[in-house]
Amino acid sequence: MAEFIYIDETGSVGASASSQPFLTLVAVLVHEDKVQALTKSLRKVAMYHLGWLPADFEFHGNEVWGGKNWWSQKGHAELIAAYGDAIATLEDLDLGVAHASIDKEQLHVKYKGIADGNAYLLALQFLLEKIDVLNSNNKIIVADEAKEQQLRAVKMVADMQEWGGGEVPGRTLSSVIDCLHFVRSNASPGVQLADLVAYVIQRSRGQEHHPNAQAAIERLRSVVEQHTLTWRQPWPARRR
Repeated sequence: MAEFIYIDETGSVGASASSQPFLTLVAVLVHEDKVQALTKSLRKVAMYHLGWLPADFEFHGNEVWGGKNWWSQKGHAELIAAYGDAIATLEDLDLGVAHASIDKEQLHVKYKGIADGNAYLLALQFLLEKIDVLNSNNKIIVADEAKEQQLRAVKMVADMQEWGGGEVPGRTLSSVIDCLHFVRSNASPGVQLADLVAYVIQRSRGQEHHPNAQAAIERLRSVVEQHTLTWRQPWPARRR
């Protein structure tokens, strides 16, 4: 049986380290027999909370949480409820989560700025190495578009499959059976769920201004943690 690995990121390379110190790649692991159920589940959440499903609709964590775009007419309580129902898809379908983070400031210090543009590739390498050893399922990697990184990422994954060649010395991938596929997020509910999870992880690293929001983020992060199968500490490690 094949397993689809849907990947999205938070904390773009171009963002300043002070506002988004980490670039994090999140993967949602979906067995092939649950792919259609995932699509139906997220569509059901959108229909329930919006009352209709726009033709170009897709879930974005920052939009649901911040009441933007299709969610602009919703109050805080309803936005939190909608986010919770979407994240509950992890529980309903018993899906797995994995994530890896790059500390952009420490990366800059370690390599004196030379590797600043490699944060995405490093996070991808570490994430795939973690996922590769989880189980014996054949894995198909599907990631949200990353236009500046796509060609390099596809080449890196091919090298990792052949001889373990990543941005830094690593392991040879044994369970990834195809090339890395990049898709537009609006065409992939799996990537959308990865986006929702990534945004929760990002927000949980800070402190919310309102206690209700803080409690909501903690609840959402708790669900994510219960389904996290593997993860890697932010790299490079900060010196103590």
